[in-house]
Amino acid sequence: MTIEDLKDDKDAENFLIELEVLKIEKKCPYCGNTEVYTVRRNHLKCKNCRREWSKYNNTIFKDIRIKPLKFLKIVHAIAKGKILKKISLEIGVSYNTVLKIKNLILKRLLKRIFNIDEVKPLFSIGIKIKEENITLDYIEEINLKELSKLKNEKIGRLYLFKNIKDFDLLIVFSEKNIKEFEEKSDRLNIKSLKKDLRDIIKSFSQKVFQGKISNIDTLLYTLTHCHLNNENEEDELFYFFLEILKN
Repeated sequence: MTIEDLKDDKDAENFLIELEVLKIEKKCPYCGNTEVYTVRRNHLKCKNCRREWSKYNNTIFKDIRIKPLKFLKIVHAIAKGKILKKISLEIGVSYNTVLKIKNLILKRLLKRIFNIDEVKPLFSIGIKIKEENITLDYIEEINLKELSKLKNEKIGRLYLFKNIKDFDLLIVFSEKNIKEFEEKSDRLNIKSLKKDLRDIIKSFSQKVFQGKISNIDTLLYTLTHCHLNNENEEDELFYFFLEILKN
């Protein structure tokens, strides 16, 4: 089943339940009774204590007030790499709702790919091509003095070092310009990179300049998205995002 096959919110809800992204507990949270029934929209009621609750309590929709079908459309559009403002206009939801879902994906993505809960003000990503695979490593310890002796190329406030140590490319992310690097900075030249890595960096640099991205969390997300997009088909990335959104 694809997202185009989903006709309404019921279909979308069942789709999310089937993928285990949405887990609705049909048990009273107050008395534990399992005899419950549907009352108002998205609400359940206990036959024993007669209390009501939202069936989306303790689910992904607890803090995101959005219908299941629109939620899926937003995740699908994010997987395609669409700009958030465009997603907001096309689907007819607020920009903040789209941003909240994107940030949730970002948080889960950082945990899954790099095993981190949040990024530091200064860190680097080491990229290595091994056989046919490309790996991304998150590195917090950076020897600025050693790197300052080397030439680097820039994408905005990001510094790229080619063929350094164990990596084909080392990208230093910083909230501020690094004075030690500025004197030896050149414009980005991707021609010397291997093809697969060149495709990722080309897509990444275009997104950085088009989106005018400055937040380092979003920069890291954008690089990771370009990497995943390079290795997966569009629908595979959509399903990967849904998989990391499981409770």
